[in-house]
Amino acid sequence: MVKSLFEYALAVVCRERIDLDLGYIPTNCKERVLAFLSSHDRLSLNNNADLVKFPIFGMNLTTIHFYLSEELNDQMLHHLTEYNKFLERITLIDCKNISDHGLQTVTKGQFNLRLLELRAMSQITDAGLIYIRTPHLQTVDLSGCKQITSEGLRELLSWNRNIEGLYLNTCTGLDESSFYHIAYYLGENLSVLELDFLDRIPDSPGVLAHLSQSCQNLRQLSLARFFQDEEMLEVNPYRIDGACLTNVDLYGNFFVTLPSLPPTLQHIRLCVSGEEDVARLLESFENLLFLESIDLIVTCREDSIQAIDSANNLLCSLLPFIGPKINLLQISVVRLFDPVLRFIREYCLNLSHLALDVKGMSNLLFQKLFSRGPGANLKTLKMSKMRLSYRMLFTIARSARQITELESSYMTCVDDRFLSLLSANCAHLQNVNFNGCRYVSDKGLTKMARMCPLKEVRIRGTGCTDRSLQVLSEWCPQLEWISYADYTGRPRFTEEAINKLKAACINKLIC
Repeated sequence: MVKSLFEYALAVVCRERIDLDLGYIPTNCKERVLAFLSSHDRLSLNNNADLVKFPIFGMNLTTIHFYLSEELNDQMLHHLTEYNKFLERITLIDCKNISDHGLQTVTKGQFNLRLLELRAMSQITDAGLIYIRTPHLQTVDLSGCKQITSEGLRELLSWNRNIEGLYLNTCTGLDESSFYHIAYYLGENLSVLELDFLDRIPDSPGVLAHLSQSCQNLRQLSLARFFQDEEMLEVNPYRIDGACLTNVDLYGNFFVTLPSLPPTLQHIRLCVSGEEDVARLLESFENLLFLESIDLIVTCREDSIQAIDSANNLLCSLLPFIGPKINLLQISVVRLFDPVLRFIREYCLNLSHLALDVKGMSNLLFQKLFSRGPGANLKTLKMSKMRLSYRMLFTIARSARQITELESSYMTCVDDRFLSLLSANCAHLQNVNFNGCRYVSDKGLTKMARMCPLKEVRIRGTGCTDRSLQVLSEWCPQLEWISYADYTGRPRFTEEAINKLKAACINKLIC
């Protein structure tokens, strides 16, 4: 994949021809210029800083988007929005130099605002939210804003009652009253809610019931790592209601019996360990008449023989009944029994994401999963520390032609031959993880860079050199993430090669 003509022109303009005339280019081009300057840490250079200060440049922007910018500060936001009160989308992600004052500046008077995303902005407090007042605000993401309290959230919701999507993951400053504020101010308008801290709420079953009853139009509810392990009771006290609820995420929660779920569910993400009551679990699935897809995560939480047997037996009981509905299957167990692999191949016909952390299993049956089973349709395949034969690896490379994300980390069997086959057959491959594969070198990775539109590359502990970075800079302009150098320092890239790769990428490259 190579850069488009527009992307080449954008790079030339941003590096060599910045002047105030850029204040008069179309709005979408201004936003691309701003994104490029931010991604390549060029915002504070003299000419670029003057452009940001130029009133005409920021006057008709509709989107402000900054990600991991160490240069962005309150003054820049002030210059960009001083004469612009028509913003529709504001996204600030992990920008450490933005304070409450800067957030007040960029949000004050923005009555057309529809999306506000403040992820990982841990320095923001309640004071930063006081000027967010618009009837059009539909989506708010405060995930990672740990200093925002329930009182600050109440103030935000009271002025913006049309919010439909609210994301509050890892907002550790919130308490029980937050849920009542959400129910009171948003009520029937709310359709998407994500949070993961109910385990700190004394009356969590009562709070959850009140929230479900008040937000009758809630369609998507995420309760990741929500419940404590102590709640593995014979009779589950939790009840999740909602006449319109179609999507529930219970990632990181383990139950003997599931909470009471509405029959309207179409998708569920669920964690199991083998300790569950299989009969009751199957009964719960039978009551979900409209269920279309399941993301199933199986984690054996002990390495004992009994725990391994329980996890495998659970899979053998579940797969014949829910296999056709499983879209994502993640298994972490020391040994995977043969019947489980046969059931995956026979029943999980719609499987598109498979992740395995397994030390022992049959290579032959795993190979059949790809040669004669649903493995050929996978979009994602993740394997770690597994012992596979070359025949098995070659079958994966030849069969999984639709794959876009591959992890084969810490596997000594992975080498340049495997990467070459992947490059020839998997034209859609974007994200790869070869961490700890010491036989992966420039020969395999450079061929993959030329053949696949790579966006994320993880090559810690491999044999790659600067040659790999050079080819990535020439053929993968969409690259966004590269991780290298493990605790041994391998591979050792020069600063010059890393800087050249950063300069060649269109978006911000995270190293």
